[in-house]
Amino acid sequence: SALSDVARCGHAMKLVLVLALGACAMLGQATDPGRPLLPLRTKPASRKPRLLNKSAVGQAVLCTLAVQNACQMLSMRYSRMPGQPRYLTSTAVVLAELVKMISSFAILAMQEGLGRAAWIVWTGLVLNWKDTLLVGVPALLYLVQNNLLYVATTHLDAATCQVAYQLKLLTTAFFTVLLLKRQIPQRRWLALGLLFIGVVFVQLPSGGTSRASQSPILGTASVAAACLLSGLAGVWLEKIVKSTAQVPIWLRNLQLGSLSLILGLIQIAFFDGRAVRAAGFFQGYSWLTAFVVMQVSLGGLLVALVMKYADNVVKGFATSLSIVLSSVVSLFIPSFQFSLTPAFMAGSTLVIAATILYSTLPTPATDDRRQPLPASYAHGLTELKLV
Repeated sequence: SALSDVARCGHAMKLVLVLALGACAMLGQATDPGRPLLPLRTKPASRKPRLLNKSAVGQAVLCTLAVQNACQMLSMRYSRMPGQPRYLTSTAVVLAELVKMISSFAILAMQEGLGRAAWIVWTGLVLNWKDTLLVGVPALLYLVQNNLLYVATTHLDAATCQVAYQLKLLTTAFFTVLLLKRQIPQRRWLALGLLFIGVVFVQLPSGGTSRASQSPILGTASVAAACLLSGLAGVWLEKIVKSTAQVPIWLRNLQLGSLSLILGLIQIAFFDGRAVRAAGFFQGYSWLTAFVVMQVSLGGLLVALVMKYADNVVKGFATSLSIVLSSVVSLFIPSFQFSLTPAFMAGSTLVIAATILYSTLPTPATDDRRQPLPASYAHGLTELKLV
């Protein structure tokens, strides 16, 4: 039953949290003191602010990101299972953008103060409307990508979707070379090749039966298209950011969110307007749907903090750990009907190895390394920075 599945999921999450804490302790052993988690606006003060220990921050970031990544796919998958209330995914995408905008403004207000934050938003979002319109294409791509992820989790189990979604590294590398004319070391191409082979292994038919309402082919096509759009949107946005004046990442987040919100409402009016008029905007919503919305929205903000105050190594390890967590938790939920096949285990191992190899390779020093964080990291489902 649904209640027993939730109970099993709770016990499984306790187990994987213990495993995650152990992995975090192994990762952050020998590191130097770092920067504060949230850099506030500098003010004259009689004493210096205390800096957080970078080792502790790295461990906390790894645990939080790994659990969030795993929970996002698991909760999205469970909310789309047969028997669950059917909600409109288009409304969930719009609500996630709204929560993301509110959270971004709250963080900006923490850093700059409420009055100054409101002035920054008014100036950057309304008065400089041409700069806002520049991110219209990435906003549209992100909107379509988020809708495709709901389709993918409807037709694929959470673990398979989690592994397949790592193809976004490959698409990001391709568009980085194509649009930014940036060279990628051969060893990273090797890692991306291993990643592709691993995803192919995971997608091999397992010989089991699937539900009549599910189409593995449609799910695979959706996650592949989401990876393609994610890579294109992230690199496109990075190119915009590097060619325009410096904009705070939280303001850029608000610019993206506002356009995505408008486009999302247009999408609802055209495709789901009749359903909304018949049963309401929040039809089929439950506590699980609200949890999914929060996961999608706040997960993007977490990635922004990770990439600003941690590094690619932490993100790579977190991605690998999230694959393990998704697989373990899926085994504890009978309604998922998930089993570890040899092909899945081999493919997951290759994907994890490729992700770690890609993240831990040394990056040559360039002039770009001290530039502001590209806003693509702040918006949501984004990729490792390729330099």
